[in-house]
Amino acid sequence: MGTNAKKLAVFECDRLQDLVGNGDGGSNAGAGYVQLLQKVADHVRAHASKISLGQINAPPALTFTGFDVQGGKYPEDIAKFDGVLIIGSLSGVYEEEAWIERLLNEIRDLDKKKVRTVGIGFGHQAIAQALGGQVARNPKGPEVSVRKAQVTKDGKDVFLPVKDDFSLHYHHHDAIVKLPSDFLVLASSSVTEFQSIYKRQQFLTFCGHPEFSHNVEVLAKLMQYDQEKCLVPHQLLEHALPTLSQPSDYEWVVMQIFLFFLKHFDNSPRTL
Repeated sequence: MGTNAKKLAVFECDRLQDLVGNGDGGSNAGAGYVQLLQKVADHVRAHASKISLGQINAPPALTFTGFDVQGGKYPEDIAKFDGVLIIGSLSGVYEEEAWIERLLNEIRDLDKKKVRTVGIGFGHQAIAQALGGQVARNPKGPEVSVRKAQVTKDGKDVFLPVKDDFSLHYHHHDAIVKLPSDFLVLASSSVTEFQSIYKRQQFLTFCGHPEFSHNVEVLAKLMQYDQEKCLVPHQLLEHALPTLSQPSDYEWVVMQIFLFFLKHFDNSPRTL
C-alpha cells in the first residue's frame, strides 16, 4: 500500500453479514461492508488509468476501518483518518432511534470539522437529513437492482471524466425529498430526483451502491430478505432479480470517490 494510503473510517449502519448470512463456498454473500468496499477499491485502483482516462494514473490505496454505529461505536479521534464513508442500512433516517439521532449529530460535527465524507445509500440520505434536507418514502416507489441516473450540468462540472449518465445497483425505499442548502445535485433520474449530491470540499453522496455492483450475490441475498419480510412488491422483485448480472458503472463511481478524497474536485468550475 505504501505510506500514501488514505485511511477511511466506515460508519456501518447495519451489520450486513448478519442480514445476508455467512455465505458458502468462498462466496462474498457473508461479507460485511468493509470487506466489500476494500475489494472494490482495490479493483478500481488496479485499473485506475483505464477508468479515469488519464485523470489519475496511480491513486494511493484506500484502507477501511469499520465502526458499528448502531452499537454506538465511533472513532476516538477522527483526525487519525483522512475521511469518513457512511454506508447503507435497512432503517429509515427519519426513524426515532437513539443511534440514528446520534449519527445525525455526528454528521453535523463532521461538517463543522470539515471532514471529507462520502455517503452511500442510507449514508447519502443521512447526510441530507442531518444538514437541513428531508428524507421520506420515495413518492415514486422503491428502486431495486440496476438503474440509470443522468448526470446534471453541475455534475458535468465536477465529475472526472465527464459522463452523460451512469448505472448502479440500487436497493432503497426512501429518497431525499428536500435538498439541504449549499449542496449541488450531480445526478438525477425519473424515479429519484437526488441521485448524487455534493458540497464542495466536504460531502459527496450516491443513492446507488457501487459495492454491490462488484458483489451482486450480496444484493440478491438482501432482495430475498425483502421478499421474506414483504418489504418490496413481489412483482418488482421478480422483475429486478434477473437484472442483477447486468453491467454497471461502479468502477467510474468508485473512481469519483477516489478523486473526491484526493481533492481533485476542489477546483471544479462551479464553486459554492
